Amino acid sequence: MQTKFQTLLSIFLFWMASMLSMEVVASEVRDIRVAQQDGITRLVFELSEKSTHRVFPLSNPDRVVVDISDAHLSNAVVNNLSALSSDVLMRVRYAKRNDGVRFVLDLAQAARAKSTELAANQTYGPRIMVELEYGEKKPATIVKSLANLSQEKRDIVIAIDPGHGGKDPGALGQYKVREKDIVLSIGKELARRINEVEGFKAVMTRSTDVFLKLRDRSRVAREANADLMISVHADAFTKPSARGASVWALSLSGKTSEMGRWLAQQENAADLVGGISLDDKDQLLAEVLLDMSMNSTIQMSLNIGQSVLGEMKNVAKLHKNTVQQAGFVVLKSPDIPSILVETGFVSNKTEAKNLSSRTYRVKLAAAIAEGVIDYYTKNAPEGTLVAWKQKKHSDYIYTVSKGDTLSKIARRNQVSLGVLRKANNLKNDVIWVGQKLVIPAG
Repeated sequence: MQTKFQTLLSIFLFWMASMLSMEVVASEVRDIRVAQQDGITRLVFELSEKSTHRVFPLSNPDRVVVDISDAHLSNAVVNNLSALSSDVLMRVRYAKRNDGVRFVLDLAQAARAKSTELAANQTYGPRIMVELEYGEKKPATIVKSLANLSQEKRDIVIAIDPGHGGKDPGALGQYKVREKDIVLSIGKELARRINEVEGFKAVMTRSTDVFLKLRDRSRVAREANADLMISVHADAFTKPSARGASVWALSLSGKTSEMGRWLAQQENAADLVGGISLDDKDQLLAEVLLDMSMNSTIQMSLNIGQSVLGEMKNVAKLHKNTVQQAGFVVLKSPDIPSILVETGFVSNKTEAKNLSSRTYRVKLAAAIAEGVIDYYTKNAPEGTLVAWKQKKHSDYIYTVSKGDTLSKIARRNQVSLGVLRKANNLKNDVIWVGQKLVIPAG
């Protein structure tokens, strides 16, 4: 006859076996919504199943970490994560962590973070709301949802990398000019001008005086799914007579060394190159795919660089009239076209004086932006708003932005100046900020 102890033991073992046999259902992060109101940015992570989480802040630089257990990301979230931003939220990054996912919220300034778990209702699944409290109160803005973004035409993303920063001042020039300060100023103005153009979005590797490792700069561009990376620098030389701005792309020798590094390192081999993972390819095929990708990337970098040089020559004296090539580390992303812009020599008195002038820096940033926008307007990637507009068979309305001229608008939209004047009943080329112009179909 079974004793009471044996009965209890049997029940316990049966319960343990049942628990072990139960399938653990991982939650899916279906959507992330961000809204800003009254000095608070709110991020809502919508899940398919309830999951535990933790939130904690980090400093130098300011960021907030959100760990969600037993979770993975939907494709819509992965593909559109770079679209999330607000006044305080610069970007959102993610990485797999054990059986869950870690989000890193990069902040423009320190913020107080708190989280709340929200139960599922008739409209939404279980949610985790993270609130970032900061600064002065702001008016409410429209909520952006990643789940809806996959149906929209994406922006052309330009990653802007002001060189040096923090403990690394870069070149020290005449009039106590420091490279890290000059390039940060130009980078911010460049980002502002790119963001003014519909269909374009700028992402900065640094917007404050912080130090970043070279490889980390490229990583920011890759995580933002950037179409182009622009690294901004200011040169120095032992001879003060050296002067002139220049644009650089990756050299063939730099490509060769980078291919070896990518193929040798496991984390690189698992990455996507041109949309193809290398981790399941044999060595020869991986080399061929990587070689093709980098050849294409270098050629596009050269073409973009030449477009930028064509605009810069109207503002700065050029060191060389063609794009130069070298093995700079920040140019070595095999799948992201990259250019390095040397804005001038701070060791030269004339150029140090120019670069110390905000007016000159603004003009230089405007020239770089115009070169980039002109190139991508003529060579818009598929799936972007710019490409979609070009394929439309009907007219569309363009809103004039600061710095626009009628000739620039005509060139950017690939219509003649005469046709643009006629479509808008213009007797001359005078336009104003905020004016609505009809862009006739091609």
